[in-house]
Amino acid sequence: MLPSFVTSLIGLLMGLMAPTALGCLVLAGWALRREGGINFDAGGGSFLRYLLWAGIFLTIPGIILWFTAHGMGMIGTGSSVTASYMSIIETTVTTFVTEIVVTRLVSVMAAVLVLKAILDLASGDNPLASIVPALFLLGVYGVYNTAQSWNDGTEYATTNFFANAWNYLASTICPLAGSLAIGGAVIVYVHNGRWMRYAASALGLLTVSGLWYLIKSMAGV
Repeated sequence: MLPSFVTSLIGLLMGLMAPTALGCLVLAGWALRREGGINFDAGGGSFLRYLLWAGIFLTIPGIILWFTAHGMGMIGTGSSVTASYMSIIETTVTTFVTEIVVTRLVSVMAAVLVLKAILDLASGDNPLASIVPALFLLGVYGVYNTAQSWNDGTEYATTNFFANAWNYLASTICPLAGSLAIGGAVIVYVHNGRWMRYAASALGLLTVSGLWYLIKSMAGV
């Protein structure tokens, strides 16, 4: 048997996984501005890295179940916070993240990005680089609630989480982005601009699921 302090500490760390994941989503929204707002760096960018850690933190119990199923059970990982001081720490951190960071600080961060978008527009730069991260930050709690629904709680929860995230991206976000790209193509065409790239992007976004299955079939997967 593990000492009660160690058991309580493990329970505390497990209880802090959800607010830590929420904090990672906030950092992901802020990092998206540094990566251009519309596109992101798939190689060494921070946006995808924070999203990755958010998914891992939300599915830690599933990772533990996987190790347990392979004979590497971790004693005490399923314990709740028993010591009163540990419970106070968990409650304080959770309250800080939800009521201070998400409810109050995130709105200020989004407002700063909106101001930056206005300044970008005034200087001739693309304001979407700041508008998109601002929208992400304002909807971060909705993103968090949606991400929780992707966690099935099984031993393969982490991989299933990212598979569900991809399906949501391809079936919900990409069609919306494709519709916006069509609108952008029309506006640019009216102003005699280079509208073909917007039209091609819209076609790709509207058919991203089909393109993915086509690539898989070409690879024989």
